[in-house]
Amino acid sequence: MLTTRAYFLPAVPTMLIDEQRGDVTEMIEALSASGDRLAAEKPDVIVALSPRWVSPGPFGVDDSRTHRSVVDLPGFGVEPRYDCPGHQALARTLVEFANKSGVRAAIARRGADSAVSIPLHFFARARRIPVVPVSIGEGTREEHRAWGAALRHALTAFDGKAAFVVGGAVQWSVHDFNLRREVEEGYELDKQVQSVLRRGAWSELERAIEDAGKRATPEASLLHLEVLRGFVLIESTPGDVLEYETSPGIGTVLAEFPLVHPESAGD
Repeated sequence: MLTTRAYFLPAVPTMLIDEQRGDVTEMIEALSASGDRLAAEKPDVIVALSPRWVSPGPFGVDDSRTHRSVVDLPGFGVEPRYDCPGHQALARTLVEFANKSGVRAAIARRGADSAVSIPLHFFARARRIPVVPVSIGEGTREEHRAWGAALRHALTAFDGKAAFVVGGAVQWSVHDFNLRREVEEGYELDKQVQSVLRRGAWSELERAIEDAGKRATPEASLLHLEVLRGFVLIESTPGDVLEYETSPGIGTVLAEFPLVHPESAGD
């Protein structure tokens, strides 16, 4: 079974820098509070999708017993650490279910990269719930939506209680961040995507990238949000955008999405 909500979680190393400085930002507070609400549902496992794990073949699922932290953003001066237990049985079930559904998936190794370790550091700080990292791929938007739907159906059938989270950012340009360069098109992308999420206008995701302009730098072409779109199943599902944070080249959002079963959507 699933928790009542799915999550889009911010994943940027500056959050760790803020914490080290003793600066509890509004984003950190909101993310911690969201994690507390999830904890009240007592999930047995978190399935965490990372847009920074791009599988060149089938979608990847890490079935390791323990996930070590992957330091994939060394230029920020902090090393995200969130070593956590895995859930081998569920990982293998996800792969089996996806393949039976016509979605190519395979067991792979990744660990907890920055799109997993940073948000979970605040979201599930002391709980160390088992985690199953999953990847995006190099396929089409439709294939990513199918991946999200396969994950949803597999987790609905799971005997325990699972939470699904998508880490990452909206605009994502480490180059612009390092140059402290403000990019107006990036901020426009952040604005457009927040509107899409609030309204549940999922079909407008790709257009949001086009409307923002050529200098906008969407993380992973927003394929991680296409997976989330597939996972919520109902195209009109709106999200609660709880917080937004920006810095040059980077825009992050914290959002929660109610998981309504399609059969009860009209009730």
